[in-house]
Amino acid sequence: MATTQAQPAASFAEAIAITPLSSHTYSANLRTEWCIGTVPHGGYVTSIFYAVARKHMKTTHPTYHKSAPDPITVYLTFIRRTNIGSALFTVVDTKLGSRTSTLHITLSQQDPDGNRREEVAGYITVSHIASEEGPSIERAFALTPPAPAVDLKQLASTGRSGEWNGFKVAFGSMRKASRHVEFYAPSTSAMVSRGFVEQWARFAPYGKVERWTDETLGFLADMFPMMLESFDDKPWDKRSKEEKEKEKYAVGKDGKLTPKGKFWYPTILLNLDVKKKLPAEGAEWLYSRVQTKKLHNGRMDLDVIIMDEKGEVVALSNHVALVIGAERNLSARKGSGKPNGESKI
Repeated sequence: MATTQAQPAASFAEAIAITPLSSHTYSANLRTEWCIGTVPHGGYVTSIFYAVARKHMKTTHPTYHKSAPDPITVYLTFIRRTNIGSALFTVVDTKLGSRTSTLHITLSQQDPDGNRREEVAGYITVSHIASEEGPSIERAFALTPPAPAVDLKQLASTGRSGEWNGFKVAFGSMRKASRHVEFYAPSTSAMVSRGFVEQWARFAPYGKVERWTDETLGFLADMFPMMLESFDDKPWDKRSKEEKEKEKYAVGKDGKLTPKGKFWYPTILLNLDVKKKLPAEGAEWLYSRVQTKKLHNGRMDLDVIIMDEKGEVVALSNHVALVIGAERNLSARKGSGKPNGESKI
């Protein structure tokens, strides 16, 4: 069943590992340590889709894209909550071409009644980046306003550099997936007042600092806790700060106050445009800037740009996400008595 608890993995590679079942189907285990609440993190799921696309082209169509396929665009719709445990990925070869190939991939799991239902669906375009040819305009992109200056060696050794400081994610017990990243950011309040947040990040799966790779870009594109925590304070709520503070804590059985996460921010659409391959050895640091243009009736847009230490654009991402009560994340899944039934989202 999809709800079976999978044992924690020992590495990110193991956490996104896929097993071929046939020429066009693959299985994976969605891990609890890569969840937000009880739901596998959307960026983590995106990285598995990336891995499925690459694996499929290498094994089922090895003569395409010089046997070294690179997913260059990922377009995913999150239809329902995914679950911890076994997931089935089904691939349809929409187009196989010399320059690009397009795959339609779905993720399905069993509901409590044993019916299989689709939970994530998407299209992934695959190419071979190193052999791409065509016109180019080498115009240097510049952030506006520019990011504060940083000494990344100093940031790594001391946790501080200029305006940049280590950022501790709130409600870490719920936002487990965020534990696999070291975040560094300027003052959150200053960023939010300008309409965006920015971060330097190091990948630290299972507490061990590693390097960002192409497979991790989907995860990073959906990992920006500073932006989400700015909404934890309900900026749309005109009550006093003191009144809102009272809602941040729950009274435990021992009478003590404990912090609680008020909101869940599920992604319902994620688009990833990979502009540049990362080095074979990976990248220690990647920069992200995240901006939202409008939050209305609990639905918001998010624009993400990911850059490397040289200031070159690595990837762009656009999201549509919801802002809903955290209880929607934690509520029990229900069988519908039929495949592809109703969902809590």
